[in-house]
Amino acid sequence: MFMYHGVDVQDYSFATECFIYFVIVTVVPIVYTSVILNKERLVDLLYKMNNDFIYICSLGPRYRNTFLKGQLLIWQLCVSWFSLVTVVSFSYFAATIGILMYQCLFATRTENTIRPLIFPFWLPEDDPYRTPNYEIFMFWEIMIIIIVLQTFCVFVYILFHVLLHNFYLMNMIIFDCEVLFVGLDESVAKLSKYSPRRIEVYSILNSRMRRIVKWHNIVFQSVQAVSTIYGLPLVYQVMFSSIPISLTAYQIAESLDHGKFDILFAMLGIVVCVQLWIPCYLGTIIRNKAYSVGDAIWNSGWHLTPLGRMVRQDIIMIIMRSQRPLSIKFRGLANLDLETFSSIMSSSYTYFNVLRQYTSKG
Repeated sequence: MFMYHGVDVQDYSFATECFIYFVIVTVVPIVYTSVILNKERLVDLLYKMNNDFIYICSLGPRYRNTFLKGQLLIWQLCVSWFSLVTVVSFSYFAATIGILMYQCLFATRTENTIRPLIFPFWLPEDDPYRTPNYEIFMFWEIMIIIIVLQTFCVFVYILFHVLLHNFYLMNMIIFDCEVLFVGLDESVAKLSKYSPRRIEVYSILNSRMRRIVKWHNIVFQSVQAVSTIYGLPLVYQVMFSSIPISLTAYQIAESLDHGKFDILFAMLGIVVCVQLWIPCYLGTIIRNKAYSVGDAIWNSGWHLTPLGRMVRQDIIMIIMRSQRPLSIKFRGLANLDLETFSSIMSSSYTYFNVLRQYTSKG
């Protein structure tokens, strides 16, 4: 309704601003719906991640230190994301409060002042800025900010934690590949398969290979679970993120044309770009690391030792599986990587140019 009114009165700044908020707020029910429908899968995924953490902390320093450094980086990145989103959300609220404080303390009666709302508002048959309309709408706009803040913080945080957790889990797989044959007696390969020495060495080698295969399966299952849980919100992001990015750039350009710089929209544009870049970047590094697992098992030294014949089939299976691209997949979702992010940004720039040309002619 607001967008139609803005276009009808040719106030394109009002229309585009409303459209930006509409696209952003629509993410909220999509995320909540996906989480509610896949709640058990999400809880199971987090439970398995906790077990991985406990198990890896019981291993040697090389495994434990690398993994814990990764966990520390995850928390640092998540705190940075929380801080960025919180600052932008609070800025919207603070800007409105600042104007209200000025009107209360310094504005004179002769000034034609209107109490501002956080977001633009319009009613067809009433004044949204009169009491009690103003108080009601201000309350709901504050609630919308809190809900959107909470949704995006948790949504992106879970993507951060799950995908980076599996990224560092693949580092553990690569470590295991490097020491697959280390410390084992190669001469047992010539002994009878019933020899106690051969059985002992084969048991150790089989346990090492079993852990590699187990972790490799966990990574694929975790990424598949993320695809199921958050596939729909990610499809929405990929399909519609170019719209708020282009409209935010249009709002900033319109402000600059009038000799102003809209810092709120500049901050909002940064957040919109970052929230899209994060899953695309994580998808890229996960995909590349998955290919590295295949390289690591190939370079494990299986061809330099007769023990390689004992686990040849397992090695072949891991190499074949590592050639499958490991990425978040959902119906209607393109590969979630930096190439997708680049394509969306290119589309945003095209929409921005078209919108500027259309409004300048109008």
